[in-house]
Amino acid sequence: MDIDTRRPIDLLPDRATATVAAWLVGHPGVEVICRDRSTAYAEAGRLGAPDAVHVADRGHIWKNLAEAVEKTVIQHRALLREPEHTGPVRAAGPLERLDSAPPSPDEPRQSGRLSDRVREQHAAVHALLDEGLGLRPITRRLGLARNTVRRLANAATADELLVGRWTGRTSILDPCKPYLHQR
Repeated sequence: MDIDTRRPIDLLPDRATATVAAWLVGHPGVEVICRDRSTAYAEAGRLGAPDAVHVADRGHIWKNLAEAVEKTVIQHRALLREPEHTGPVRAAGPLERLDSAPPSPDEPRQSGRLSDRVREQHAAVHALLDEGLGLRPITRRLGLARNTVRRLANAATADELLVGRWTGRTSILDPCKPYLHQR
């Protein structure tokens, strides 16, 4: 690729050191080689264009940076504190057109696919418990996991299950959710 014009110059049959070095020897005047961290390309550049400067493009620099940050975070994750809850984050600009404010983290969602499903499952589990069925028969009858049935049975109301650390968090999709649910 020509870095200035961003147009292809040639397509090589493979990534082999000999192939790239031969191409560079056949095209004298190459001053800058923009490459990834491949040792094959580094060696080919050294052999085919010894005076050329080797650089990394923006994409490879970002990739290298992301890998270095990830490695550092993994090494030091035990030292990282949990972020303090500063309240819900609200989008700025045209996304601000929310029809209604999202619930606070202490209030359960009143509607939505997840909350509707939890309410239905909670009602079904408690109806079967009132009939005298145990957790195992309820698990088989409803086709739910044992821990899910246990959690639903231990909750006095469905709202207890709908309040959590993710409740009330805003999303950039919030203004579009009514349309998306309609579709």
